[in-house]
Amino acid sequence: MRILNHTGIRGFALLLVMWALFIMSFAIIGLLELLKVDIGNASGMERVAIASSLAFSGVTMGRNKEFPVDGRVEEQRFADGGTISVSAISENGKLNINHLLGSGDRETLRGLFKIWGLNDAEADTALDCLFDYVEPGTIRRLNGAKAQQYREAGRPAPPGRLFRSTGEMASVLHFDLVSRRKENWQEFFTIYGDGTLDLKAASPDVIRAFCRVGHSSAQAIQGGAYPDLEAIRLALGLTVKEFESLRGQLSLGGKVRRVRATGSFAQAHRTIEAICRIDGSKPTILEWREW
Repeated sequence: MRILNHTGIRGFALLLVMWALFIMSFAIIGLLELLKVDIGNASGMERVAIASSLAFSGVTMGRNKEFPVDGRVEEQRFADGGTISVSAISENGKLNINHLLGSGDRETLRGLFKIWGLNDAEADTALDCLFDYVEPGTIRRLNGAKAQQYREAGRPAPPGRLFRSTGEMASVLHFDLVSRRKENWQEFFTIYGDGTLDLKAASPDVIRAFCRVGHSSAQAIQGGAYPDLEAIRLALGLTVKEFESLRGQLSLGGKVRRVRATGSFAQAHRTIEAICRIDGSKPTILEWREW
């Protein structure tokens, strides 16, 4: 699996690669239609190349503003046997771990960990270790861990910076208190976006923790067709005063989406997962993975 981050020279190189693939994808699809590639005679490398181009075309589809961001898989089939499968979800429906830690928001994380079954002591330990991991310096919190504790555990010292991926959270000492209780924990976090929560895409657990409401209220609004945040407030049963502190942190839509596209051709399959910011006429690729 390749992972490319849109930063510095690597980001520029990624743009060049994307542009080249963009041109290639249309060229290959055009050739498929005009020449009707003989599947039986296509080499393994040719099949993989065609599957990759189809996957790239799928990402281009998913980046379009009009493409549905609801997780449903859209499929396109070609006469030659090639297929494209594309889906997109809002990345803003997840909790931005860097924003939460940077703003000192313990309560949202505590609420989520408690929902997942951690007791008070376990939640405090996981929280203190998360904060200690990203903050520079040697002073640790009561239940946290700094370089000495990591050294005693035979692990690299914490870097004292924000997370560069959600997967890096697993490197935090004692984070297994969380991962043991919630195996798919990574699906609830992101490092992208401005920290606002897209209520149309958020899970009930995330809504409960972020909005400080009960299960029934969170379940009731999930995926609902609400015209504005005032309708959300009423559905959550919050007073105007209670909702005021949340209003600027909530949205009914998001600018960051995760697109997954799979191209298939003659038993060759390639998948691309791209995280894109859809803002203006030119979407920005934030992360790119292929396998």
